[in-house]
Amino acid sequence: MVVHGDKLRWLFWLRLRMLTRGFRRNRASLIGSIVFLFFVVIGAGWAAFGTFAAYRFLSPPANFEILYLVLSGLLLLWIVLPLLEFASNEGLDLSKLQLFPLTRAEMMISLLFSTLLDIPTIGLLILLGAVVAGWGVSLPVAILALVAMLVFYVQLVAVSQLVLALLMRTLQSRRFRDFSIIIIAVFTASCYLAQQLAFGGSHIVHLYENLQAGDYSPFLQWLPSGYAATAIKQAVLGNWGLSFGALGLLLALSVVFLYLWQLVLEHSLSASESGGSARARDRRKQQAATRAAVGTRFIASSPPGKLISPQVRAIAAKELKYFWRDPQLKAMLFQSVIYLGIFIIGPFLNPSSAGFGAGTSYILYVAPPVVLLYLATMSLNTLGLERESLTTTFLFPVEPQRLLWGKNLVVFLFGLVELTILIGAGAYFSKAWTLVVPVTVLGLAGMGVTLGCGNFTSVFFPQYVRQMQRGFRATGTTSQSGCLRGVMSLAMLVVTAVLVAPVAAAVFLPYVFNAEWIWSITIPLSLVYGIAFHQIVTRAVAPRIVEMEPEILAITTRQ
Repeated sequence: MVVHGDKLRWLFWLRLRMLTRGFRRNRASLIGSIVFLFFVVIGAGWAAFGTFAAYRFLSPPANFEILYLVLSGLLLLWIVLPLLEFASNEGLDLSKLQLFPLTRAEMMISLLFSTLLDIPTIGLLILLGAVVAGWGVSLPVAILALVAMLVFYVQLVAVSQLVLALLMRTLQSRRFRDFSIIIIAVFTASCYLAQQLAFGGSHIVHLYENLQAGDYSPFLQWLPSGYAATAIKQAVLGNWGLSFGALGLLLALSVVFLYLWQLVLEHSLSASESGGSARARDRRKQQAATRAAVGTRFIASSPPGKLISPQVRAIAAKELKYFWRDPQLKAMLFQSVIYLGIFIIGPFLNPSSAGFGAGTSYILYVAPPVVLLYLATMSLNTLGLERESLTTTFLFPVEPQRLLWGKNLVVFLFGLVELTILIGAGAYFSKAWTLVVPVTVLGLAGMGVTLGCGNFTSVFFPQYVRQMQRGFRATGTTSQSGCLRGVMSLAMLVVTAVLVAPVAAAVFLPYVFNAEWIWSITIPLSLVYGIAFHQIVTRAVAPRIVEMEPEILAITTRQ
């Protein structure tokens, strides 16, 4: 393989320039990068300190088990991390380099630069340094631990790049951009659930017992990371023959992964050059078939009912398509999945907690606040979430209140599904069936109040939402409206909570004072209160949309 030194210097300069551009592009990118670096350094520093103390002060075999777990966790993390970073790290996209006269080896080195010049690598190096320092009980063992960690680092890079090359064609597709949101949402929820599983209640005691019994190393020693841990373990025990044997296997596996990465990379390059036009033709055919199917379903749909007007149904159908096609909106939608996982699955992993048990109503109590908070994030800027498409929406002859009703209908359905699942699960686990109706009424009335407040803020205080893009311009649903807009949003959340407070008092005070007969009066009044508030506020602010269209568009569609 031919490697030119001048090209490598330019590639390194280019990757370093891309890294610094992410810091200097604007103030938000600089602050975000600094905060991310701070959390990586602090988190890795505390983890390194804890693992160093475990290596030095825990008695065998618990300290060896910690070593196996740490290295195996790093291996798993470094396999998943490039997949999560692909949408924001331009250096991992091989298609950007195919236009340049680079050899296969030069492209591989360029991908290595993208891995090395990355903030998570700092955390990795801190943890690997803790391994060397923790097991450096003597100079020979320290040297062997240093060599083992260097080889293990090469193996991590090779494995992660091999997985990245195998999935390169999938990662470059638009569908993966949407699917990655699901992965991130599930990963975010699993962090809390894994924390509850490992450290909740009596799980700490069981974990320490398993470490003392050496229950993990018999399985983890056969992983690639297990060879590095075995090499250090045998060196500490004085079995240098077994130590060098494990180190040799680790080195051989690293060479194998590098060779496989080379083969897969070569195959992906040749496939991308020959199959681009065919994929484009297939994509055009699929889009044409999809449009035809959508048109057929629209023609064959039943006539609209009298309860919901055709305009409201059309706006609601448009909103559903937006939530499905826009990655940012889909990320907000999957927040409900995270909430369900935390509040339903979490207590199972820690059943000894005070908030879970047959005699409590933990999930029932938290169901309305969780759902109302979710609805607030979806509705407080319902016009701004459309961004540039709001210009087209305003061109249609739709009454302003029906525009808001269509948007509210979709958000209401999302909240209703989440509320139903949480209340059903809470009633089933706690057996507090008498609270089902009051809590449901509180949730429904609160949703009416929340949607009404959301319509008010969407019309009078719209916010600009940045578009998520590839590369270092990738962002979430953050707003550039300044601190004043953030204070306004927080103030509206407080106002919403105050407006929902009478409903909560009317529902729970009779239960506290054992006067459930009052529910026959307060429950219907609470429903009427929520519906009336939503209708009055919506009909009052809707005419202002027509008067404030230029101002709303200037804020929500600005570049």
